[in-house]
Amino acid sequence: MIRLINEAVVKATKLISSDDKGAYLKAFIKGRFNYFVNLVLIKVVNRNNIKSVLIEINSACNRRCAWCPNSTFRRPNNGFLEESLFYDIVNQLVEMRFKGSIAFNLYNEPLLDKRLPDFIKYIREQLPSCYIYLNTNGDVLSLELWKLLRRNGLDYANISQYDGKLSKNIEGIMQSLDKREMKHFYAHVFDLLSIQNRAGLVTTNTQLPLKKVCTNPFFQLCIDYRGKVVLCCNDFFGKIEMGDVRTQSIKEIWESTPFVKYRKELRKGNRANLELCKICDI
Repeated sequence: MIRLINEAVVKATKLISSDDKGAYLKAFIKGRFNYFVNLVLIKVVNRNNIKSVLIEINSACNRRCAWCPNSTFRRPNNGFLEESLFYDIVNQLVEMRFKGSIAFNLYNEPLLDKRLPDFIKYIREQLPSCYIYLNTNGDVLSLELWKLLRRNGLDYANISQYDGKLSKNIEGIMQSLDKREMKHFYAHVFDLLSIQNRAGLVTTNTQLPLKKVCTNPFFQLCIDYRGKVVLCCNDFFGKIEMGDVRTQSIKEIWESTPFVKYRKELRKGNRANLELCKICDI
């Protein structure tokens, strides 16, 4: 753990904005702590309950960042998750007494979907104990939209800025928020040092395959804009399809043979014979 913290300090000192150092270090340590907790749940308690649900509500992204597969591999910009399907997913989570977290993206920019405020409101009404968060580049975020999202039940926004500095609209929002509200609003300049290979789609220097446990398929449910449940949040092409929420229940998919197979091998850190995992550095 001490070695990991030291690595975080070294990386934090290289961030563009010195104001981000404390937040970066806090997020890093929290992430590592959660990883170790999940390892215990996997290896000792043998648990695989859904803790996080990622629902890709639309397919479009307004950016083509060099380190993201969106810059190389084109996907439809006009794809939207069926509205009735979204509500059905939430209703199933209600039946399952889900109390984890929900976000709205895989490789999309969720703020481009005008339905987002209504979706957040419905989740908050149906799942009052759920943690609702947003990953976004913040390009189209305004103070008025932020207030609407918060009023409808959004808990937190992680805003990654990619132009070497915070944009004027984000700075303007931050200047309008008090200290209490800023706890729900985290804007930072994207750290190039944190780039991962997105299951082999982005080139890095990591030697593969890793001999390492991956906790994602044990706790994370990823639904793309077509309704397909994919292996994890890095499956850009949906190569490893676990099921389809249009024709199957979440419970049925979560307990399906493909998920069981991947969890069995990943629990032991065996990635070499698993498609996608063998070329992933996460």
